Amino acid sequence: MANRAAIAAIVFMYFVGIGWAIGWNSIQYLINAEIFPLHLRATGSSLLMCFHYTNRYGLSKLPHIAQRLRDRISQLQTGISTTSTDEDNSTADLLQEDVKQPDQFDERQALHRLAEAPPETTDPPILTAIEHLAWGRNSAGCFPHRRCACQYRRDNPEMLSMNSGSFQLHGSALESLIFVPISNDAQKLIKFHIGHLTWHHNCFHGETFLEQCDLFWSTGRCDNPLWIALYLSVLSCTVNSIQNSRKLKSLLDVDLDSMQTAQQLFSSMVQTLYHSHFLNNLSICSVQAIVISTEVAHNLGLSQLNATMFNAAVRIAECLGLHKIKDHPSTLTHTRDQWEERVEREVGRRVWCQMIIQDHFAIPFTDTYSISPLQYSTGRPLNADEQNLSELPTNIPTISTYVRVLVELAALMPDLVDGLGPMNKRKSRREQYEHILQVDQKMRAVVKGIPSFLLRPDKAKESKIPWLSIVRRSLAITAAEKIIMIHRPFLFRSFHDPNYGHSRRTCIAAAMTILREHETIAKEEDLSIWTHTAFAITAAVILCFEVNATVEDPSDGKIEMYREAVLSARERLALRNHDLLAQRGVALIDAILIAEEAHFGTKQRKRGGHIDFNRIFANYSTLSRVILNPDDEMAFGKFPGNSPDEFRSVDTNEMQFAWNQDEIDFDIWFNGIFTDLQPSPLG
Repeated sequence: MANRAAIAAIVFMYFVGIGWAIGWNSIQYLINAEIFPLHLRATGSSLLMCFHYTNRYGLSKLPHIAQRLRDRISQLQTGISTTSTDEDNSTADLLQEDVKQPDQFDERQALHRLAEAPPETTDPPILTAIEHLAWGRNSAGCFPHRRCACQYRRDNPEMLSMNSGSFQLHGSALESLIFVPISNDAQKLIKFHIGHLTWHHNCFHGETFLEQCDLFWSTGRCDNPLWIALYLSVLSCTVNSIQNSRKLKSLLDVDLDSMQTAQQLFSSMVQTLYHSHFLNNLSICSVQAIVISTEVAHNLGLSQLNATMFNAAVRIAECLGLHKIKDHPSTLTHTRDQWEERVEREVGRRVWCQMIIQDHFAIPFTDTYSISPLQYSTGRPLNADEQNLSELPTNIPTISTYVRVLVELAALMPDLVDGLGPMNKRKSRREQYEHILQVDQKMRAVVKGIPSFLLRPDKAKESKIPWLSIVRRSLAITAAEKIIMIHRPFLFRSFHDPNYGHSRRTCIAAAMTILREHETIAKEEDLSIWTHTAFAITAAVILCFEVNATVEDPSDGKIEMYREAVLSARERLALRNHDLLAQRGVALIDAILIAEEAHFGTKQRKRGGHIDFNRIFANYSTLSRVILNPDDEMAFGKFPGNSPDEFRSVDTNEMQFAWNQDEIDFDIWFNGIFTDLQPSPLG
């Protein structure tokens, strides 16, 4: 009885605090037909927590807990903390004692109410958890929300099914807003995506997504209107990947002219997200749709929109708990419910992994990152068989293999930017460059650990896995671009300062690797991934600057070889239809070449001058008016704090680097790893 009275007193004080915090006239809002069940459920969790504490410590601790509640309510009202340091320490000791002692209450009775919060010391204190009730927020790691007490818990048994079909598109307001293709061609594209494209983003479970699509095609129903956004995102990505390949369009026997373009599908996806209030109605479908749409957004010239939507997706994912997903249970799944929960848990891990990749690889363009490596606990996706999601050895290729490799490369990037020092007080150039070289070595170590079937041809595996060949070539392009990303802080300086010659040689060789592989993919009319276009532009620009900065020796054919590689890349980019990123690349290459000829003349071929960035920007602005928006951004358009004069040499006495000058050249090392690549013409 005493414990019950204590609990009642705490709950009473909680509601009094809420009344003061939001105003008594607003209490009626909390108990309307829609809101009250959520608060009632949350209050149930609070009662259990209160009972747990009084049962653990007895009534002797109750006055202290009650006083802390009163102090916290006062702080919320006035903004002034009245709690002393000693009291804070005593409360912290109390909470630490709670963590260390084994639970005494019956967990089975609380399982259906309490979130599956782990007992680590990083769990929010009880007062914060209670305060979250007023905020209407969730801090527990309880994704996929099947057995928790947070506001995202799915109480309706029907909603626990991944194929419940609770939303009917036909006759809905959404149907009048957008056109959702369900034709035979659309179905072919979805199935092709599952079998040939999922490896690049890995944001859903193929068989489950196909089941959901089959239900939608046959009935027009799906679980959630936001699932429509996911569906449209997948279609947009697929159209973008095959639209420039006559071979693939013929193989699929689809008429892309009879259906929406990639841009129209992307636009419909965005409209669906906003019509369904994705920023308020949080769903993993929104996160999946946005993350997958990265595959096409850049090609459509919508990089800024993609960046802002992606960061919204990061916050949605964190609210849903995707950053705190627990490992799979060690026991096998025996029931349909257990299997669906395992699928949802693994999909959550896959989506979070792809978000890490996209966030960390965007660091060079923002000098920051949104996902801190120290502030998530979700593990990597399993290298698992899709049929039963049982883990397989890493030497067996799975749909998750590619992203598992990429996330290890991405993990280097936060340390790369942090190691340069605070943004407002960078380390000395010597310290920065030594750090760059250390990250370079880490990247090489990661590449050496890549499974062998991604490093060299394996005909036996390729006969069973249709996408393995393009995965290997895409990884070669991406890995080469990441070594450029590592050296990017000193890349432009390296063209005029011999102290950074290692970066220059490394990036030139990596650029040639990218363009060789890009040419092979184009000739074979294979899948087009957005990174192929983006990184080919990067490589071409680097070679342009190499041509600009080199004093030409008539007996040395390297400069002419670089020029030919750039012009060939420009021609391939110019032939791409419905690819604004490629057209920007063409304009940028032309701008650099025009600036080069204007500076040196058409007949005088001596090089070695500084790069005239101002002329390049002016040329690009003129050329791009035909195809681009005036306010458009460009990939190489930001050189914060750097003017051409800043690229002159520094004192050579400062530059005594801790790296081996005789280290193996990047081109030799890289082609030694990716043995299927064409031999370098420089060899």
